Amino acid sequence: MIEGTLHQCGRIVRHFVATRALEVLALQASPILGIFLGGYRIERDGIVAPGLLAAGSCALTAHIFIFNDWAGYESDLRDPLRAPQVFSRQGISRREVAGTAIALLVLAVLAFALVGPTALLFGAAIAVLGFVYSGSPVLGKSTPVAASLNHLLGGTLHFLLGYTLFHALDANGIGIGLFFGLVFAAGHLNQEVRDYDGDLSNGIRTNAVAFGRRRAFLASLSAFTAAYAMLGVLAAFGILPRLLLWSPLAWLLHLAWSLQALRRGLSFDTAVWMQRRYRWLFALIGLVMLAG
Repeated sequence: MIEGTLHQCGRIVRHFVATRALEVLALQASPILGIFLGGYRIERDGIVAPGLLAAGSCALTAHIFIFNDWAGYESDLRDPLRAPQVFSRQGISRREVAGTAIALLVLAVLAFALVGPTALLFGAAIAVLGFVYSGSPVLGKSTPVAASLNHLLGGTLHFLLGYTLFHALDANGIGIGLFFGLVFAAGHLNQEVRDYDGDLSNGIRTNAVAFGRRRAFLASLSAFTAAYAMLGVLAAFGILPRLLLWSPLAWLLHLAWSLQALRRGLSFDTAVWMQRRYRWLFALIGLVMLAG
């Protein structure tokens, strides 16, 4: 019996590592940058608190993704692109997925509680946004605009989770957090363009379904443009490295890719093509932030 339980746990872990690990790890860039931009110094602050915060953030992000998989189980089965990766195809039940999501949330709460009340507060707020997005019929993923506002706020809070570890919440932190929130919301709009066919067939009224792929893609570009503008303003005021005053050049590159994507046609493959490029671009921007 114990052997069978361990085997099933291993199956669950392998499945979600294969389907979600890269996304979970990529989203840790925001709070990690927040820790460093909030003034972290290893010789002064050690590694225990940052390690606990990073572990809690990973567990919380994984919880949100897995809860979303649990909540969207039936619609995912009807989506030809998502169906092959649905957990039931690997012999995993919805009950086991719910248990995994709860366990990850408990681990996140414990880690944040050990870090301190501010981390616990921001973590709880992010968890609530995850519940609303995946589970609410009124303010969730099927509600245009509201879903984007959810990602804007969630992306901002995720940065502030790291920033406030060694720094008081202030206007500078909120300004940088809004940059990350805009990037997160813009990226999700591009994801809605990617998932348009499956969401349309399932009656999930995302921005792309409600307003059309082209308008959602242009809204994504507008949100990215606002993020680049904020980046320039933050650099001009010395809040971020002066090297980021060159961010309009990054925006021009992003614009060129967007125009190319429009010419290619806004298919699933085009949205993935676009996603890969802007992710590398923002990874470079993140490195400049760290170097500064």
